[in-house]
Amino acid sequence: MALVTLRIVDGPERGKFFEQISTPVTIGREEGNSVRLNDERVSRFHAKIHEDNGALLITDLDSTNGTKVNGENTQLWNLRPGDLLTFGRSVMLYGSKEDIARRIQVTQANRNNGGVQMGFIQDDLNEEAVPPPVSAPMDMHATTTGILEELIFQGLDQNDMQILHILLPPPLPSGLNPRQTAELLELLQYIYLRIRYLSGSVESTDNPDRVSLSELQWQNLLDLYDRLAQYMRNITEPA
Repeated sequence: MALVTLRIVDGPERGKFFEQISTPVTIGREEGNSVRLNDERVSRFHAKIHEDNGALLITDLDSTNGTKVNGENTQLWNLRPGDLLTFGRSVMLYGSKEDIARRIQVTQANRNNGGVQMGFIQDDLNEEAVPPPVSAPMDMHATTTGILEELIFQGLDQNDMQILHILLPPPLPSGLNPRQTAELLELLQYIYLRIRYLSGSVESTDNPDRVSLSELQWQNLLDLYDRLAQYMRNITEPA
């Protein structure tokens, strides 16, 4: 049984703290939830944090407004200390100070090893924003005052939060049977071949900082982008 620590860093109940709650943890507006939020944009039973084979997962319970982790919509996510969880207007910081500090150290040491920046903190209107490159500093205007104040109070500065929003290359799943291994390999091979053909079609331009992609290959890239989005949706919402 895992123990979960959560702190509301923005929203109607900013500053409220839930420490060392035993899993499973349900989050929602209704009585009976482990974490009850006084937020009209939160569903009655919005999300659940639970264990599975040693991993701590958060699952959206088909909520009306969805669940975000580090600014990205998600149905299912492998939680890590420092993740920011958004339910309606409420934003929660997951993990103890010690666990978050350890994750910052690990991510800082590996941030240039294929890390990619996740979406940054959205404002109360949940407007979409284009995430900055990994090397770019976090935009002050992309962060609500409430979240920034609370995270500084927690001892986290803007650079820390940028680091925590970097998604490092995840490990391959373990414990797969031969059929699952073959299916995963086929999926990765398909993506690998599509990217290989796309990268092979790139042409240089007069500008050394830019390359050219044909309209056909651009459409192929958009098709791959769309297909990956469908794969992700089908994994969490199988027919």
